[in-house]
Amino acid sequence: MSTSRYFRFFLIATASSYAVAAQPSPTQPKSSPVEISVNTSLGYDSNVYLVDEGRLGRVDSAVSILGAKIGAKFASGAAFSYAATGSNYWNASDESNVKHVLATSFNQKYDTLSLSGSSEFAQVQGDNTGVIFGVPNKSTFTTPAPRERRDQFQNKTDLAVRFDTSLGFVRGGGKLQYWDMQTHAVVGADNYRDRYDLNGGADFGRAFTQGGPEYYLGYRRGYFYHDTDSAPAITKNATSHYDRYLLGFDGKLTPSLKVSAQAGWAINDYTASYQSPNASIEGLFTDITVTWSASTADQVQFKTAQGRTLSSSGQQSILATMYQGAWTHDFNKQWSSTLTARISKNNYAGGSTGSALDRDDQLYSGITALTWKSSAHLAWTLSASYDVARNLNDNLSATAENQAAFDRAYISLGVNWKL
Repeated sequence: MSTSRYFRFFLIATASSYAVAAQPSPTQPKSSPVEISVNTSLGYDSNVYLVDEGRLGRVDSAVSILGAKIGAKFASGAAFSYAATGSNYWNASDESNVKHVLATSFNQKYDTLSLSGSSEFAQVQGDNTGVIFGVPNKSTFTTPAPRERRDQFQNKTDLAVRFDTSLGFVRGGGKLQYWDMQTHAVVGADNYRDRYDLNGGADFGRAFTQGGPEYYLGYRRGYFYHDTDSAPAITKNATSHYDRYLLGFDGKLTPSLKVSAQAGWAINDYTASYQSPNASIEGLFTDITVTWSASTADQVQFKTAQGRTLSSSGQQSILATMYQGAWTHDFNKQWSSTLTARISKNNYAGGSTGSALDRDDQLYSGITALTWKSSAHLAWTLSASYDVARNLNDNLSATAENQAAFDRAYISLGVNWKL
């Protein structure tokens, strides 16, 4: 099936499924109350561009944010929301932007047949040119932050259909992540590429006890697309087809311990123009979440994921790995806190084996937040985070290693008001 036909399938399936799901059940109320909220925050960013060197090294700024959201949930299982958020960088006006997010979802069950889906459409109104950093070896964790503040359109869609039998279940579906960058190409700047990740497949599984956890085997066929036509054009790109063979587990091991896990083997077949000497790259991929409700007031969660991902420049096949631990504690009905620690790793080969362009970027992050619900409608949150980025590749020169490193602190006080 061609790429354009893939997109037509997703658009038609999404629209028709939402139309069915939006019809209210005759035995239930037509809709639930509409929810409206307003949020605002004032913060300080010690390193807006996530670089310590170059013309934009350690640029700091106050950041003010104002947003509003309206949403509704229907008795049919469908939901809808629209949110607009404006961010103002006082000392870095190019980073100021307004983001609009339109989200829809549905969840329907007809006896042994279940349908579910969600789609999020986002438009960012920001600067229409990329960033000129002035350093050639910045971290791979540097680019995403300013990229997400530029002019662009995004879509994330997830569709699934499931059929249950006495022997088990069959589930099919697909996912799309899409970026349409509206930025103009500038010599010397980061020129972000249009790109998408589209995949589909099926799972076959069962629960061995009534209401117990589910085990399944699955397969995914996907496509990483990186645009090469937008000026300045590139000839070497990381567009690829991929196959994933997986084992999955979803459910509670004990009343307080829940696990959602996928692990398997992935094979990425790249275009002939990919700069790696290997046309095909194989490796393990994982996506695991473990949640432990330690008490009525405490929840501990561990996440880990590994797999190849899309590149902003379209020229690299990045192996991304993440480990995260989080603890949420409720002091009482009004006060709660969260602590999060995360290690992220981006690894790729820049040329031949052992090249000085090879990257092994690491990002260490600590995040904490304290929330006070002063009333049923008003919540205040004080949050702080600290990021440390380093490159651990032995082939990098001291200069390149310093350029790929950065430290960044962010602190903010925000308030959310639900009408």
